[in-house]
Amino acid sequence: MDIQGSQFHLLNGPADWGACIDTALDLPLREAGAIEPTPELSRPDSAWEYDSGRDWLRLRRDTARFQQALRTDPLTPDARRGAGRDRYGTWYWIDTDRRTIRHREQGSRAASTWWTIDDLHLHCSCVTLAGGRFGSVTSCPPDPARLVGLTVTTRHYLVVGYDGPDGSGLFVFDLHAGGRPERVTFGAAPFAPWDLADLPDGGVLVLDREHGSYWQLDKDFRVAGQENARVGSFADLAADGALTVRSYRTEPSTPGWALANADGDPIHPVSIEPGPDDTVLVLESDPATGYSIVSCFDHDALIWVRPLRDIIEVIDLDDPDHVSRRISLFAHDFAYLTAGSTRPLESPLLYLADAQGDQVVAFALDPATGELVARDDFLPLRRWAARGLVRADSTLWYDFGERWIEVGVFTECRFAGTATLVTALPAGGLPGEPFDSQLPGCVWHRLLLDALVPSGTSIQIEARAADQVEVLTAQPWLAQPAPLLRGGGSELPWADPWRDQRDPQNPAAALPDGLGTVELLFQHVVGRYLQLRITLAGGGRASAAIRSLRAWFPRFSYVQHYLPAVFAENDRAETFLERMLANPEGVLTTLEEKIEHSHLLLDARTARDVDLDWLGRWFALVLDPAWAVDRRRFLIEHVDAFYRRRGTPAGLIGMLRVLFDPQITATDVFRIRRVPATYSRIRLVESFLTRGPGLDHVRQAAHRFVLQVPRCFEAGQADLANRIVEQSKPAHTAFTLELYDSTFVVDSARLGLDTELGDSRQFTPIVLDRTPVAAGYLSATWPFDITDRLVSDRDRLPEGPPL
Repeated sequence: MDIQGSQFHLLNGPADWGACIDTALDLPLREAGAIEPTPELSRPDSAWEYDSGRDWLRLRRDTARFQQALRTDPLTPDARRGAGRDRYGTWYWIDTDRRTIRHREQGSRAASTWWTIDDLHLHCSCVTLAGGRFGSVTSCPPDPARLVGLTVTTRHYLVVGYDGPDGSGLFVFDLHAGGRPERVTFGAAPFAPWDLADLPDGGVLVLDREHGSYWQLDKDFRVAGQENARVGSFADLAADGALTVRSYRTEPSTPGWALANADGDPIHPVSIEPGPDDTVLVLESDPATGYSIVSCFDHDALIWVRPLRDIIEVIDLDDPDHVSRRISLFAHDFAYLTAGSTRPLESPLLYLADAQGDQVVAFALDPATGELVARDDFLPLRRWAARGLVRADSTLWYDFGERWIEVGVFTECRFAGTATLVTALPAGGLPGEPFDSQLPGCVWHRLLLDALVPSGTSIQIEARAADQVEVLTAQPWLAQPAPLLRGGGSELPWADPWRDQRDPQNPAAALPDGLGTVELLFQHVVGRYLQLRITLAGGGRASAAIRSLRAWFPRFSYVQHYLPAVFAENDRAETFLERMLANPEGVLTTLEEKIEHSHLLLDARTARDVDLDWLGRWFALVLDPAWAVDRRRFLIEHVDAFYRRRGTPAGLIGMLRVLFDPQITATDVFRIRRVPATYSRIRLVESFLTRGPGLDHVRQAAHRFVLQVPRCFEAGQADLANRIVEQSKPAHTAFTLELYDSTFVVDSARLGLDTELGDSRQFTPIVLDRTPVAAGYLSATWPFDITDRLVSDRDRLPEGPPL
């Protein structure tokens, strides 16, 4: 309630907006999928969309479909040849001749040949023996016809498949040790590699497209299998009580795990990826069907199947009418990024590369059911060479000629053209329910919206009111004036509804164009109950957005309160005088509200960010604009505690902790002892407390202290700490600033106060021209820095009696 006695009804947040009715579907927004899209409504027909990241309601953002004008030949599965990146940023891929592996090192301006099939015969020592004489015999290397599929494992092995007249198998290159590849064969089992994918544990998935199966190899390239437990063997107890043990078949004689659909018929996959919860995702793209199918397997057990028929609703960027249509997705390749990845989008997400439009479509995946919810982010692939999508460095990459670049989100968006909603009808009879004034004949006053109205967009408001709910639905809609942007911000005293949109380093900076609070004065809206109809319109390139809505009632009449009754008697036609005096009323009421609530400015918890500097000057505090807002609020809120401790060790260290510690609480800021090192990085040591010989040491150490800061401070932070202590310490004291590297000195350091026992993070491997000598150590050189290999002369067997 404001100072004039007016109140407001509020719509704010997904719960309130979800109760509004989409007029096109005659459904609440929450049931139309506009608030939280569900798998059943992955692309709802509703033209509304609630952006939870910004907490506002806007027009639905459509998925744009990019048409590659330069491509003349359609993408075929044969274009996929496999690629991977090692831990040092070097890319490897199979060349067009399928006999050569190309590579491009990080920072290199051109690619080069890394290995070819012809290299197999360079060191061949085969001999032909005649006359039955004895001699050494070595087997000739295989003569593969082509290379098929490539990946780089997390343990830094490059694995590439091959097939030829001598059979099929895998070549394994140790990227640490170098040298010739090791060959992995599969015995008499049918095997024809097609696609390879690395596993998080260092293993490899191998897709056999020809035989409709896949193989799983562990980090030591043993083929995973399963057999029943024997009596007396160690085993794991499964969920159903059965005893099973994992085994590895070094010489497999049976095919890999078969890939079949729900009817038991074999499928024709084109790509394989590790899925969630140790499952395997398989992509099937059959041109005869026109859409792809994603299947999830646990070994040979089918978990779920998800056809990509009519899966996304897209628009053509060149369509001036931005008419959307639902299409099926025919994918050329896919990739699954697990939780923790932030590029190109927050994961876990399933990315599928469209074979028709040279773009990637991202889907949120339900691991249990396989339900896919399409994201509306536009992820184009510019001049894609179609070797495939590659997971590397927790993000997604694609090939651009002989370069590899990250998949990125294109910033230009397309939105629905228009959408209309109406607020929910009051049920009648319940006090305080939305848009019930509980006043018969109530004159509704103003409507204010915290909204974004970019250029080319608009918000249109219509209203109707009545004293009975049954009559309300029969009333005609009355068009209201276009809402105008308020110059003074929100009408709520000292409130900032756009705090999250401001620059934290400069909260006084102006908001972006079109962002703010807009208002209109209700025209001829009289009755106890109110209903609003809101329409958002735009040209497709942008969308207006509404964060919150406030409908004020009843109108405080200047005519009735401040003018003689004769003016009210003669103001019946269109109530011109009433509406005219509402303009100064709106200005004066806002000023009176700010005066009435001026106490909010004097509380650090409620003051606006822009007013903190002003509030700090009341206490002779000069706040650095570079300090975070929460730190400035904490400093002002506890200014009395700082002044009571001014010049004391607790006061000095408390001031520094407010600025530099990762988290701050009133309990720990002023605590000198027993502060966990993982919490506070600032230490103050009074010199007289250190061990020294006799009273002479105490006299020399009196009024002296040492300020200790970690070397990991950013540039300028140590100097800032030095200036703060210099200005805040008592004038008769002296101090020195030390870094952690020089703190542990016998007879000077105090265990548990300014030092601690544990793993040190202060010393790192030395980087030339970057690391101070005293802050680093020389790391082991290759091959002694390899942690996942046995290295001769480093990893020794324990000494013992001779065998």
